[in-house]
Amino acid sequence: MTSKHTALTRQKTIVKILKSLHNGGSFEEAKRMFNEEFESVDVAEITAAERQLIANGLNPIEIQNLCNVHAEVFKGSITDQQATPAFETPGHPVKTMKLENTIISSLINDELLPCLKKWQQDGNNSEYLGRIKKALADLATIDRHYTRKENTLFPIMDKYGITAPPKVMWGVDDKIRGLISKAQKLVNQDPLPDKYAIEAAIENATQEVMAMIFKEEAIMIPMIDEVATPKDWQIVREDEDQIGYTLISQPLPWKPTAEELAAAPKKDQSKLAKELNEMAMQLAAGDHQVNQQVTSNSNERAPLPETTLPENEPFEIQPGSLNLTQLIAIFKTLPFDLTFVDHTDHVRWFSDTDHRIFPRTASVIGRAVVNCHPPKSVDKVEKILKDFHAGTRNKAEFWFELHQKRFIHIEYYAFHDETGKYLGCLEVSQDLTKLRKLKGEKRL
Repeated sequence: MTSKHTALTRQKTIVKILKSLHNGGSFEEAKRMFNEEFESVDVAEITAAERQLIANGLNPIEIQNLCNVHAEVFKGSITDQQATPAFETPGHPVKTMKLENTIISSLINDELLPCLKKWQQDGNNSEYLGRIKKALADLATIDRHYTRKENTLFPIMDKYGITAPPKVMWGVDDKIRGLISKAQKLVNQDPLPDKYAIEAAIENATQEVMAMIFKEEAIMIPMIDEVATPKDWQIVREDEDQIGYTLISQPLPWKPTAEELAAAPKKDQSKLAKELNEMAMQLAAGDHQVNQQVTSNSNERAPLPETTLPENEPFEIQPGSLNLTQLIAIFKTLPFDLTFVDHTDHVRWFSDTDHRIFPRTASVIGRAVVNCHPPKSVDKVEKILKDFHAGTRNKAEFWFELHQKRFIHIEYYAFHDETGKYLGCLEVSQDLTKLRKLKGEKRL
């Protein structure tokens, strides 16, 4: 990488450029500042600069709003990363993500946008409108692509102290979901709204999708590659199938070879990447000290306690007793989802059922619970946890319609021991759609 500066001065300069954008500076001026100072930039530098802005008090939502501008400022100057051979192996999570992105790009550029243009020119042709509706419905399945990223890749970034990019990217994911939903509603209205309103909605959604593809492949994946081990990728692959895929069939099974696992400790990381990761960890530690009342702000994955329990030996649960096999069977059968968050605000356990409302992967175990929520919900989560710790509240309740089809009810319960010491909390999520429709009686 060509540089005029040390890593630290480069970092300060990038932060200065991004600050100018957030303070109302023009894109052209930011681009000029960048070109004057740099010939190339490492993805780790960009994301570390965004993290520093967040650590200094900038709301991640504000970075989210300018995320595309950030990408455009550095586009064309991002240092090429040496490809990891495993990424080209069918079934590897990176190979799968890029395959989905290729198909999504084709759906947009070879079907959706051409049909939109032809429909604009010939509004009497219902065939093009039907194809637009079908293409938007297919595009809406990108939700699985994003959900998989949020529940399998973001935990890796959290694990290594890279917390700013997931916060920003998750917010943009939700924005894209909303834009696609808006476009779908418009094309399915009767009578149809103005054609130009439909055109603007579809173009807005597709531009954001294409920008996200660039961020995933040019920024996110190289950054994860700097720190992730083959074992990390194996865990991602093991978690993927339960969430599902976008416009592709289930990929081939994949796991790292013995040679890849043996070489993992020798993973070559650039000096710059190590410096930036140390900086991120220091910032994470600083965030934790500032917010020590709510321990969930620690971005490190909390170690799991070692426990052993005989599988079929009964243990007392007042009143009565159960063995472990029976207890597991009960949890798998309960008609609602359970997730336990411990006293350090890290996820420790969830019920593994076939009817989960929200995806849960093994990667979530040990993860700070605030990092398991999109940016728009973090403030509420932190407030609930703060109240639970203080004992000023022992329950929180929410309900909403999911995808305009299912009525979801969620409750959080705080646990304290007899001395008042906080033990953690339990999330109980239930789909009440069918129960709300019940009428009359049905007796035994």
